[in-house]
Amino acid sequence: MFASTSNQSVMNVNASSLSLRNENNENKTGKATSRTIRSSIQNRLTFRKRQQLSKNNATSKFSGGYSSNADVVVSSFSSPSSSSSSLLKHEKEASSRAFDVSNNKRQVIAKAGGGASAEDTSGVPESELFDLSEGTNKKRWAMVFSLFVAFVLCNLDKVNMSVAIVPMAKSFGWTATQKGLVASAFFWGYAFTQIPGGWLSSKYGGKAVLFYGVVLWSLGTLIAPWCAGLGMGPLLASRFLVGLGEGVAPSAATGILAKTIPASQRSKAVTATFGGLDVGSLLGLLIAPPIILFLGGWQAVFYLFGVLGFVWGLWWWFGYANDKSVDMKETEADSSKVSGGLNIPWVKFAKSKEFWALMVAHFTWNYFSYGLLAWLPSFLSSALNVSLAKSSFLSILPYLSTVAVTTLVAPIADSLENKGILSRTDVRKMSQTLCFGGGAVALSTVGFIVSRTPPASVTNTTIVMIMSALAFCFGMGAWVRTGLFCGHQDLSPKYASIMLGVTNTAAAIGSLLSTFFIGYFMEVTNGSWAWSLFYPIAALQVASALLFSALWKSTPIDFDP
Repeated sequence: MFASTSNQSVMNVNASSLSLRNENNENKTGKATSRTIRSSIQNRLTFRKRQQLSKNNATSKFSGGYSSNADVVVSSFSSPSSSSSSLLKHEKEASSRAFDVSNNKRQVIAKAGGGASAEDTSGVPESELFDLSEGTNKKRWAMVFSLFVAFVLCNLDKVNMSVAIVPMAKSFGWTATQKGLVASAFFWGYAFTQIPGGWLSSKYGGKAVLFYGVVLWSLGTLIAPWCAGLGMGPLLASRFLVGLGEGVAPSAATGILAKTIPASQRSKAVTATFGGLDVGSLLGLLIAPPIILFLGGWQAVFYLFGVLGFVWGLWWWFGYANDKSVDMKETEADSSKVSGGLNIPWVKFAKSKEFWALMVAHFTWNYFSYGLLAWLPSFLSSALNVSLAKSSFLSILPYLSTVAVTTLVAPIADSLENKGILSRTDVRKMSQTLCFGGGAVALSTVGFIVSRTPPASVTNTTIVMIMSALAFCFGMGAWVRTGLFCGHQDLSPKYASIMLGVTNTAAAIGSLLSTFFIGYFMEVTNGSWAWSLFYPIAALQVASALLFSALWKSTPIDFDP
């Protein structure tokens, strides 16, 4: 279509040019004819542009670009020395620009510095939104590595209490109820800062919010031994501080990634960042016991991990917190829209089916992951007759599977999208289907085996089959990094932080409910692990996967009025 239209335009304008040369060079006649040519060419270019962009909201934004292109064409043909090849060149450039806009209309502009921004679905190419030079890209991925380390520390400071609580309970003579209070105090603070953390990240930028979050949770970790010596109340307060700090981390990191990572690299960056959680869980289970045994008792775990958090804070503050070079470029429109402050469009969130798909998926993910994290050691010990030491070792295997698969999911997802095999929407749907669908199959298999194998009849073959299924389940769970955790940024880089804060609040509720209902179902079903732990989670995963596939689209949404 471009070729035929361009040739026709050349013929028309050449004819007009010939007519101009036959004039008496009267200024008024020449100007009138020039205006006629300008109007004709501009109308044809606008028609082609509308055909290319169809329903794209960016049509009006680029009309100025096409008008200026038409001016160049008319100007060149106002002079007798201009040639038809020059016009053809400009016509092809205009056609190419329209084609590029159509192909890149998914991009979104966000404010530099990681703060609030105005959305723009005009389809500006990534090369215009980001500095993609080699040096800046290296700095960008060094920042992602720093985010990865932050989330390793995040889960180290969760797992440390899970390991240290055993010697602490013996030292202070805690009852089971007191142990439960200590374990749950973290989640009180964690749930409390989800939405505030998202709002702060959207308004002031995720880089600063993440820094203060890490400092806060590291402080809570560092003072835990001193607080424990003062009594139960101060210890609970220290764990509450850890939860407060860690509660802002997911929203802050999501905001940072949304404003610093090009969309074509999003899956890889999100997977690398949040993959630190799995590495942190695994590393904590591996190194916390020897630290307690050989480096000064349970207090050493809190001192060491707390100091590491402050070291990370120095690294982040001087290396990345104030560096704007990797951020999206800011436009005048962005500045004018955010100058009045940030208003959260709660009503538009509630009306978005994609937002509800994220909410349900996040709730399901935490119900599954924290439910198994809390009850898996007990299941292995009571249902499979595994010793406590062996149970702790077997509990690590599913997380090893997650870490291994995490290294594969991002390259696969990015490759499928960048090669045009799947759209971004289909990549997200595929990822969540593999995560929840694969998990549901594996958990149903475990439930089936357990329901037909009394503890007295468990053999090594039974243990291998169950652990293989659980490893497959956790491995498929790694796909959540290129599904759910990319979704907030797909919808709106501007509001990604606050949206994650909202959905993570639902997820925190899911974590609390899972630990409660699994225990409740154990009483109702007379100790059936299949109907208490595995089948309910599998059913929830299937329902969530179907809902996500039905509702999800990765098309950016302008939530602003």
